[in-house]
Amino acid sequence: MTDQQPETKRPNTFWAEGRRRGVFRVGGLYVAGAFVVLQLGEIVLPAFNAPDWALQTLVVFVFLGLPVALAFSWVYDLSPEGLKRTRSLVPAGGGSLVPGFALLGVTALSAGLGVWWLSRSAMGAPESGAGADTSTPSAFASLDPAAPVTAIAVLPLVHLAEGDDLFARQLHDEIVTRLSELTSLRVVSRTSVERYRDTGKLLPEIAAELRVQAIVTGSVAMTGENDSVRISIQLLHAPSDTHMESLSWQREMKDILRLQTEIAVEIATLVQGELGTGEVEVDRIAQVDPEAHRAFLRGREELDRGTPEARQAALAWFDRAVERDSQFAPARAWRAGVRLLGLSDGDSIPAGTVDRIRKDLRRAEELGGAADEVAAAMVILGDRLGEGVEGALEALPPADRDAIEDVRTSADATDAIRRRYLLGATRFGRSLGPRSPPAVARRYAETGRYDSAEAVYRDILEDDPSVVPAWAGLEDLYLRRGDFAGAVGVREDWILATQGDTQAARAAVRQLRTAFSADDPATYWQWRRDYGADRRARGEPVSEVELAMVAVGTGDSEAALDHLRAAVDSRDPALTTLRTSPAWDPLRDDSRFREIVRQARELWRGWGERGPRREAERGEAERR
Repeated sequence: MTDQQPETKRPNTFWAEGRRRGVFRVGGLYVAGAFVVLQLGEIVLPAFNAPDWALQTLVVFVFLGLPVALAFSWVYDLSPEGLKRTRSLVPAGGGSLVPGFALLGVTALSAGLGVWWLSRSAMGAPESGAGADTSTPSAFASLDPAAPVTAIAVLPLVHLAEGDDLFARQLHDEIVTRLSELTSLRVVSRTSVERYRDTGKLLPEIAAELRVQAIVTGSVAMTGENDSVRISIQLLHAPSDTHMESLSWQREMKDILRLQTEIAVEIATLVQGELGTGEVEVDRIAQVDPEAHRAFLRGREELDRGTPEARQAALAWFDRAVERDSQFAPARAWRAGVRLLGLSDGDSIPAGTVDRIRKDLRRAEELGGAADEVAAAMVILGDRLGEGVEGALEALPPADRDAIEDVRTSADATDAIRRRYLLGATRFGRSLGPRSPPAVARRYAETGRYDSAEAVYRDILEDDPSVVPAWAGLEDLYLRRGDFAGAVGVREDWILATQGDTQAARAAVRQLRTAFSADDPATYWQWRRDYGADRRARGEPVSEVELAMVAVGTGDSEAALDHLRAAVDSRDPALTTLRTSPAWDPLRDDSRFREIVRQARELWRGWGERGPRREAERGEAERR
């Protein structure tokens, strides 16, 4: 019985021993002191612009210090004579070395965890170079206002006058469009920034979400009974919340077309130092009758509603705009677009409709100011008047048949890269173009509606898992969002879905899983580089643009530029991704990249190799 007595009293002895050694008192004091230290850290560290990991590291070390303090108080005691080892009640030879080893183990474990956290947070912060994670917002949002700006967002303009804000919304759309045309910067689409119209978020938060360095804000006020307009613009370095420039204009409404281009030119010059497409002759842009412009805006607003009734109302507004100002090219182009929407894809073609559309488009082309929209409408009209309507042509008057032949000739002269640009980058292309699911998904992606694009791509793949462009588009969506783990998952499914459950496919997936590390996204790009090399070795075609994107991901800018030059020479349609994909942001401050963008724009806006010859043939036929 005496031998079993210590066993029954041991739990009570442990708590009593803890109280005797002051362990609980030390724990309470430590927790109180830690609370004060963390409160001070939360106040002091931000005042000195300390990085986020500094406060996080302080929290970790305070937490890891608690078991060390408790173990130390068990072994040692602070007495009036100084620090002494706590007298043990265990008889001599009863394992007196255990507390010391326990203290050593707890201290070593806490120190090891602290060093691991410090190295992971402080030493592993993103840096520039080959191994940097160029997909994260920090890589796109330097706190240095003098750092190059590679991406910019124009937030919705504030409407300061009474009435609806139609003019401010349309002006915002025009500035975004013109800015993307004039520079090699990545300009965030109007759709993507619309959610920040009434937001309470700070500029650094918006910049991190959009992955941009510069943000444009502004206001619009109509004066003089709506015959003049005053526009104020502020350019800010968003990550550091630093004001860069303020601009203001006051013009008569008849100069609004040249004013919106002037604003875009000024912003582009301030941010990039030069325009990506050469000089822009703002003074040569035609004036417009204010009433015609207001009617044009009303027509655009009605057309956005998308109903047959709204389409008829839009046509009436565009008719009114052309009546007020017959030299107003956009009104003629959009009137043709409304009539184009009314054309059925089936057998019925109303007499005179095609001829009216063709005349409006050709007149708008002559007047200038709507070249890309006109070209997009010609391509879409040519597609709608393609095969399958031959039987309907016999009943049409000669003017319509000639118009259809003219439209088909123009559409046939448009090569792949030009077509992809017109259908994806112009308003006509996005609103009037083909509604095939892949085209719809690409348009969602181009305008930043990634969730909608992903839903469309997954619907395509659910119906047919062999559609390679849908896999590529889905993977690109994850890359645009900086989700490399998600992109790897898509790639694995892609390989297995298109190659089958073969030994080669399983080997490729195993290689990807082995090579990829979530902590180092560069490993994803390294795998894609090796995978692309293997595909080329097997004789499979690999896009030069894809190889360039992989080179950017692995930090090899020189190789990326070489591949992009080759893509220009081969007229790779994927060059259109240079406009909107964040993957190219690390190159955007390079003058050689800007030159490549300029060359690509010439391809986007050209008629292709057959275009000039076709136009010459058409002109000669008309003269005869």
